[in-house]
Amino acid sequence: MATRSIFALAAAVAAVQAASDVPTVAIPLVLRYAQGKRVATDIVLPYATIEAVYDLGSPDFIMFEDNSTMNWGCQYLGCQGKCNASVPDTISYNPDLSTTKTDEAPWNGVYGYGGGLTKMYTSDKTINDTFTFSNAVGPTLEVPNVKVALVQYLQQRIYDANGTCSPVPTYSQSILGISPHVENSVTGPSFRQNLLDSGAISAAVQSLWFDKPPSDNITSGEPWIGTGLLGGIDTSKYTGPLVRIQRSFLEYSQDQYYTSAANMTFFGGGGVPGVALPNNYSIELTGVNMTECLIDSGAGSESFFPADEAAWLTATGLRWNPDRTQPGSDLAFPGPCDTIPEDSYFEYSFVGAREGESVTVKIPLRNYHRYQDPLDEQRGWCTVAIYLRGCGLSRTFNTAVYFAADDERFEIAIAQGGISEVGSGVDQDSVVLRIP
Repeated sequence: MATRSIFALAAAVAAVQAASDVPTVAIPLVLRYAQGKRVATDIVLPYATIEAVYDLGSPDFIMFEDNSTMNWGCQYLGCQGKCNASVPDTISYNPDLSTTKTDEAPWNGVYGYGGGLTKMYTSDKTINDTFTFSNAVGPTLEVPNVKVALVQYLQQRIYDANGTCSPVPTYSQSILGISPHVENSVTGPSFRQNLLDSGAISAAVQSLWFDKPPSDNITSGEPWIGTGLLGGIDTSKYTGPLVRIQRSFLEYSQDQYYTSAANMTFFGGGGVPGVALPNNYSIELTGVNMTECLIDSGAGSESFFPADEAAWLTATGLRWNPDRTQPGSDLAFPGPCDTIPEDSYFEYSFVGAREGESVTVKIPLRNYHRYQDPLDEQRGWCTVAIYLRGCGLSRTFNTAVYFAADDERFEIAIAQGGISEVGSGVDQDSVVLRIP
């Protein structure tokens, strides 16, 4: 497998700049088929391969140091549980095994993730090293002098219901946060700011897209392949206009991308007209502000809050599985996965940030299936990653929607994505520095 080095490709970079004049760093992305998987990139070490969530919903870069511990057993915030498990060496960074590490320094970092801070990672040091990124399909990318916080402890708010500390809960092996770096608002270290400070990129701009689905068989297990382009926007990876949409400003969360909920329509396939799916905008009734929807590649489920849940379920044909009692469970298609119509899709319509503009994107219903819950399997149903108690745009959104952001201009934009050939990579001649 070929490896690209930012330093080794100096001549090539110069040639690219001559064509597009935009220095970029292209992170290979993957979305695997399994419960708990998110948009990710693999960090390849000589002794380990670490799956790092490529997270639009957070700004910091963290990974486990060897000999770390994961704790659970108590569902309350800040409450230490009675259960502990060692984080495997095969998904941990070992400073003693690195010949390229530099600048190890003491650190006091606490990182909270998940709704209600269900996961708390703590770190006591940072380190700089050269890291290789891969999606196991295309070329790898080597990035030197990357600063990362090494985590020694993870505490999860998961109740040990049966008192046996079994099974061991899953967790993210590493989180590569790529949301905006806002001084005095983030913990750090920031991978994107690292690249900006080093001159590897010239602007706090990024884009993210996925290629076409790898297979018509949605349960095949074949990974979806994408790219996170830092420093620029590849205009060849979407169709139709790239439209700026409203970015919500939250005083308490300036380092994330929020927007207003889309107007939703569902098309069941077979040429049947679409059915509008109105949102519930009453904060008093729902407790959810539908103008503050997080764009989050590190989230597993799309979150909607319909005005009429029964009508929503009737229109889409999706169901709650009565065997799932856990709040916040995903929905299911009441039939085998391969019977989901290929031409069935959700249509998202967003108001543009500029007067008179709007944009509509489509996400096939099949894209929402990324794992199979055993309880759905028992009924002959198909799990779809949709949750009806919030407002959020998740990994599923990224599979079909091209995303771009210019943090310096406080702009975000989207277009219809999912059109490029699998593994096609970046078209450097089509890269621009700003949202066109």
